[in-house]
Amino acid sequence: MFKLLVQKIIVQNGLVQKPVRAFVPLGLSILLTSCAMGPDYQRPEMELPAQYHDDLAQEPLTNLGLSKWKSFYLDPDLQILISHALSQNLDLESVRSRLIAARSKVTVTGAALYPSLGLEAGAERAIDSAITSTDPEHGNEFNLDGTVSWELDIWGTNRRRSEAEYANFLSAQDALNLAVISLISDVASRYYEWLDIEQRYQIALNTVEIRLKERDLSRLRKKNGVISGLQVRQAEVEYQSAKVTLPDLDFERKAKSNQLKILLGEFNYPLEAKTGDELLEDITLFPNSFVVGVPSQMLSQRPDVKAAEQALIAANANVGVAKTAFFPQFTISGSYGTETDDLSSIFDSQGLTWSLLGGITAPIFNAGSISAQYEIAQQEYKQANLAYRSTVLSAYFEVNDAMNSFRRSELAIEAQQDLVAASKEYTRLATLRYRNGVSSSLDLMDAQRSLFNAELTLSQVRRDRLLSMITLYRSLGGGVLTEEELADISSSNQSDSS
Repeated sequence: MFKLLVQKIIVQNGLVQKPVRAFVPLGLSILLTSCAMGPDYQRPEMELPAQYHDDLAQEPLTNLGLSKWKSFYLDPDLQILISHALSQNLDLESVRSRLIAARSKVTVTGAALYPSLGLEAGAERAIDSAITSTDPEHGNEFNLDGTVSWELDIWGTNRRRSEAEYANFLSAQDALNLAVISLISDVASRYYEWLDIEQRYQIALNTVEIRLKERDLSRLRKKNGVISGLQVRQAEVEYQSAKVTLPDLDFERKAKSNQLKILLGEFNYPLEAKTGDELLEDITLFPNSFVVGVPSQMLSQRPDVKAAEQALIAANANVGVAKTAFFPQFTISGSYGTETDDLSSIFDSQGLTWSLLGGITAPIFNAGSISAQYEIAQQEYKQANLAYRSTVLSAYFEVNDAMNSFRRSELAIEAQQDLVAASKEYTRLATLRYRNGVSSSLDLMDAQRSLFNAELTLSQVRRDRLLSMITLYRSLGGGVLTEEELADISSSNQSDSS
């Protein structure tokens, strides 16, 4: 470091006016005329298609993802679960903590743009050596100084760092929004998956009960000589075939319940299953009409796309930071205070001190380290650019896939409902013919087996339709909370953890 100016003078009170007056205008004039190195950020050009590849309604001004989650998830029971998860989920609390840390890092980085002020106080008591002085004396010295130091941001190093850190903070904010969206959709998905398993478990129980009665009836008819032993065995096989499905379904419904409780942050949360009739009213679970918007809305709507762009902004700013390392750094520091040999007169002492120091640190030889760091920053920007483009591309096709899944589920549910209706009628007629002795038990068992499988599949198809709605809403960036709602989550989590 080359010292430009070093002054330390003990003077009377009126002799330090000009150096102190000159310090602030000098620093401000240098700062105002400085510029930030490196390229200013510009969003990469991407040729997004004007529409998604589907026949769902698409409008440029509105879409399903802009609606709040309570306007999309209309089931009151599910709304209670989601609200509980938003206030109790442990992973969400962890993401919120990272956001608070990112906000503090912005403050730390931004502080480098301003002068640092401090206060120094010292006291010393000494005695002369008896070897060099025949009459050694004790001496006191007390000093009180105000200090200031400032690294002049000539090349915009600190401004680029501040820009990068603020982008990281916004990325952390988008990460919190993404965690909220994921949590909401995961709670909804696990809830409807659990209801589906509960429904299928109940169907299996009912079928087992019916087939048990059929088996007992077969045994009675054989005893009376009406049917043969073969038909009894057939009834036994059908009964056991239905019964064997119960253990797996029982395990699945308990496992899915546990998954839901993890999201809710509870060891024991009372879950109540809906009846089959309530599940059939799926039109009340979601809005019955919606539009999906256009692809360009993803850039400002999906948190993962926004987070990827903020990472790109930070990488762009870091290129500027790396470029400034080629240039000298300028620092200014100073102090102003008083010293005395009597502590009681420290504020009245005439022994004033001041100093003004300027310094330059310039790179001369570093074995290519600075150039390598600059190359690393450029490549990290390139990687962030590619990651952003990949995120946008994946998001576009994720919406497409969700739309296709929704359309497929609508067609599948219509076909499966027709199959269940036909199977019920087939079973009704087969039962009548069997009881009237017109047809054999094989026809009845075949009809009952078809109805059992059709009802199980219908429950799964209904589940798939609900999940496709959830996936579509999530893929459009739906569920982002307002600033007030995010603040409520933060305050509730903070109070719970304290």
